Amino acid sequence: MKSIHLDAGYAELPLGTLDSEKIEAIWRYRAQSEGQQLVLPDGRMDLVVHCALGRAGTATPRLLVIAGPAQVPTMVALRPHTVILGVRFHIGWGGACLGITPSALRDCTLVGGDVERCLGALAGEILAQTTLHGVEAALRCVAAALASSARARMAASHGRALLALGRMQHGAQDDAGAAAWAPPSSARTLRRDMVAVVGLPLRTLAGVLRFQRAMALLAKGVAPLSDVAAAAGYADQAHMTREFRRFGGFTPALPEPAPLVRLA
Repeated sequence: MKSIHLDAGYAELPLGTLDSEKIEAIWRYRAQSEGQQLVLPDGRMDLVVHCALGRAGTATPRLLVIAGPAQVPTMVALRPHTVILGVRFHIGWGGACLGITPSALRDCTLVGGDVERCLGALAGEILAQTTLHGVEAALRCVAAALASSARARMAASHGRALLALGRMQHGAQDDAGAAAWAPPSSARTLRRDMVAVVGLPLRTLAGVLRFQRAMALLAKGVAPLSDVAAAAGYADQAHMTREFRRFGGFTPALPEPAPLVRLA
């Protein structure tokens, strides 16, 4: 068998026939070196498999992880000769597809046996593979099964939360704007729905989305920082700096390289 040659870094792979309403990306990450990798909060949930690469073209799945919705930056330990493959669910769909209450995994992960118990027989399909191509194919099959399961259906609360989320992603850049479509008596219900469906408070999720939007603008080279702040939806540059420290642990003037979830 031939050796596996992959470019280092983060890459999103074609979705193919997967349900694009519920699944945002199939992704792959290979570190350039051993160490700690900063991962920024994005409000999503991911099903992840760490694979150890062999010299003869083999790839052994050695760890399954379900990452909950994050509101703080985290560090992930990376080992040499390891590739990470993942399924990233759209905001609001991870809990429904996986059968997990999102808020129970806020800033947390399920690892190893806990993931295997959550996925049942589906976990075995991934862990039985011996090549990276096989792991990716199995992960796609598992993602398709999770997205089509009976529990991955939109209830009334789900619909309200996703409607508010859509407003936040397309113009209403704070929690007040997201709730503006609803009567005042429904504001509390909407905030409760968002925690139940996404796993993050509405105000926190709005901050995470602003942060992601600003990081994307910085990656494009938008300057000066005051323009980035205005375009991302911050009150001013000082507001952006405070939220960058909160969600990234750095300032807009000195952004850290990290896998960045691109906003649709």
